[in-house]
Amino acid sequence: MPVQSYPDHYQGLRYADVSWNDSGQPSSSYFNDIYFSTASGIEEKKSVFLAGNQLEARFKALSPGSAFVIGETGFGTGLSFLCAWQLFEQAAPKGCQLHFISTESQPLRQNDLTRALALWPQLSAFSRQLLEGYLPASKGFHHLRFSGGRIRLTLLLGHAPDMLSQLNARVNTWFLDGFSPAKNPDMWQPSLFTTLAQKSADDATYATFSSARLVRDGLMGAGFSVNKTPGFGAKRDRLSGELKNKPPLQPATLSWHQYPAICHTKTAVVIGGGLAGTSCARSLAERGWHVTLLERHNRLATEASGNPQGMLYAKLSANDTPLSRLVAQGYCYTLNLIKQLDTDYPGLRHACGLIQLCTSDKVRQRYQALTQQFPPDFLRLLDKKSLSDIAGLPVEYDGLYFPEAGWVDPRQLCQALVNHPNITVKTHTAVESLKKGVAGWQLIMPDDKAVLTSDVVVCAGGGSISNVEQLSHIPLKAIRGQTTQIAATGHSGQLHAVVCGAGYIAPAMDTGHTLGATFDFHSQSTAVTEGDHQQNLAMQDEWFPAFTHAAGGDGIRIQGGKAGFRSTTPDYLPVVGPVIDKADFLRDFALLRKNAKHPYTEAPPFLEGLYISAGHGSRGLITCPLAGELLASMINHEPAPVPVDIVHGLNPSRFLVRDLSRNKI
Repeated sequence: MPVQSYPDHYQGLRYADVSWNDSGQPSSSYFNDIYFSTASGIEEKKSVFLAGNQLEARFKALSPGSAFVIGETGFGTGLSFLCAWQLFEQAAPKGCQLHFISTESQPLRQNDLTRALALWPQLSAFSRQLLEGYLPASKGFHHLRFSGGRIRLTLLLGHAPDMLSQLNARVNTWFLDGFSPAKNPDMWQPSLFTTLAQKSADDATYATFSSARLVRDGLMGAGFSVNKTPGFGAKRDRLSGELKNKPPLQPATLSWHQYPAICHTKTAVVIGGGLAGTSCARSLAERGWHVTLLERHNRLATEASGNPQGMLYAKLSANDTPLSRLVAQGYCYTLNLIKQLDTDYPGLRHACGLIQLCTSDKVRQRYQALTQQFPPDFLRLLDKKSLSDIAGLPVEYDGLYFPEAGWVDPRQLCQALVNHPNITVKTHTAVESLKKGVAGWQLIMPDDKAVLTSDVVVCAGGGSISNVEQLSHIPLKAIRGQTTQIAATGHSGQLHAVVCGAGYIAPAMDTGHTLGATFDFHSQSTAVTEGDHQQNLAMQDEWFPAFTHAAGGDGIRIQGGKAGFRSTTPDYLPVVGPVIDKADFLRDFALLRKNAKHPYTEAPPFLEGLYISAGHGSRGLITCPLAGELLASMINHEPAPVPVDIVHGLNPSRFLVRDLSRNKI
């Protein structure tokens, strides 16, 4: 039984209260309005949004390898997205990509969405994929990929004006959907139209079913032209137009958040063959880049990413911190990515569920707060009896249960990520240093025996980039950890879910279980020690004694283990983004020593073509795939899959800014 009941709304969100008419069509009871025309929802979407923005012709005119961005207010049943997806597949050249960004304040439950989309069997090839990746209703950005990365959907769950203000994108076309202004005035605010204009590309267009006066005035006031055309079905008029006068951006503060110039060669080198590197390589490859991935060892995932079982562990804060939101969003993105890769790599995903035990009263309070922020299909606070039934062995503490979580083999995941025709893997290839030359970045191997040149270099990993001088200002720290492999028994084989207390234990893989993991802030040794094995066993014996007994008690047979180093940062957020020139940065931004909010407007001095994704700590499975998407979006100047404040929080220059502001350098 649940420890407590669950609300109908989470972090300011509520699930849509859907009612169905005699024809099986949905409407919102809360807004007292329909989701689409009762005459023909598909024809309405095609007429108002696709034809209203001339999308077929614009899709056909795309240059190979380019991307088109659609923004929408009001995701609803996802029908507009599916129609745009279908048209893009039919009209756009191969190699092009569609980025669809949509807001929604009251998302549909999975069963309501399934019922609504069943009305359109002609879209079943697309709706099936959407339903497989559809997410629980938690506030924030949720990024999904489909069709091998050709289609990307970013759902912004929350109040539309607020969510769009956190968007970093240049939108080519807007679908102004959502319920009518008379019934949903909270969305159709003047600030909405100003934000739409600010987030638009210079040649952006829009279309909307509405012709209400406040919509016309809002659009014209934000710099859009307004054309009135006949409406669809019983509606008399609708509006469309284009951006004529883009509003000026507010003076920037801390412009070190800006991106460097885009590279058009679409060739890159990624240093590091763990989760960070393979994720970056995959995200770039899906955008048409030709990527060479360098790994200094004889195979991928040899260091921190090389554990046989990696837990999909989302450690969340009850406070709305950037780290907690990054973890929540990364968790969802990784789950969906693994679901898709599991098609080609059967057995990659082990969705056995994951339990986080209440290890103290403070932890219990945090878990109780989290149940007010996330729905029960994301996490549940359950009593020990319910958790025992789930785990298959007696659990002595209450705790959180993540039904979609489980474990994955990180080594297999890294191999799946590089399984792309645009990725070339070179093992036994260490990089000693980087030098910027006329022809690009020179990657110099040990003893200067070989030099590789590339316009774009991504430094991704821990030890593989420790010698790169250009990254010396980024305070990465290596924390040693050791896992333990023990033999499974007939009794321990009854464990059916991952259980996390002070450490973690996974259900048996082949003939053994993985226990972990120690944290050693001082040792620099990779040697596996008996002392750390005993520490891992002691953690299990304290928090999950039933497992220790099932595995043999004092007779537990240790099969082996692995020691590695988690690369982390002082604030525990990863570093993801372009790298600056430290000396020039300290000179150009020296006034930060006197005023931490000095209104700089010029771009910082980037080391053009040099990027980093590192410092993921023990959260690599959760944050690395999404970080790969973010880095690829930066390099391509595409919509960011995370909100602006998280982009800023991950900026590799943040430590220099803090030290300048505090007069430490």
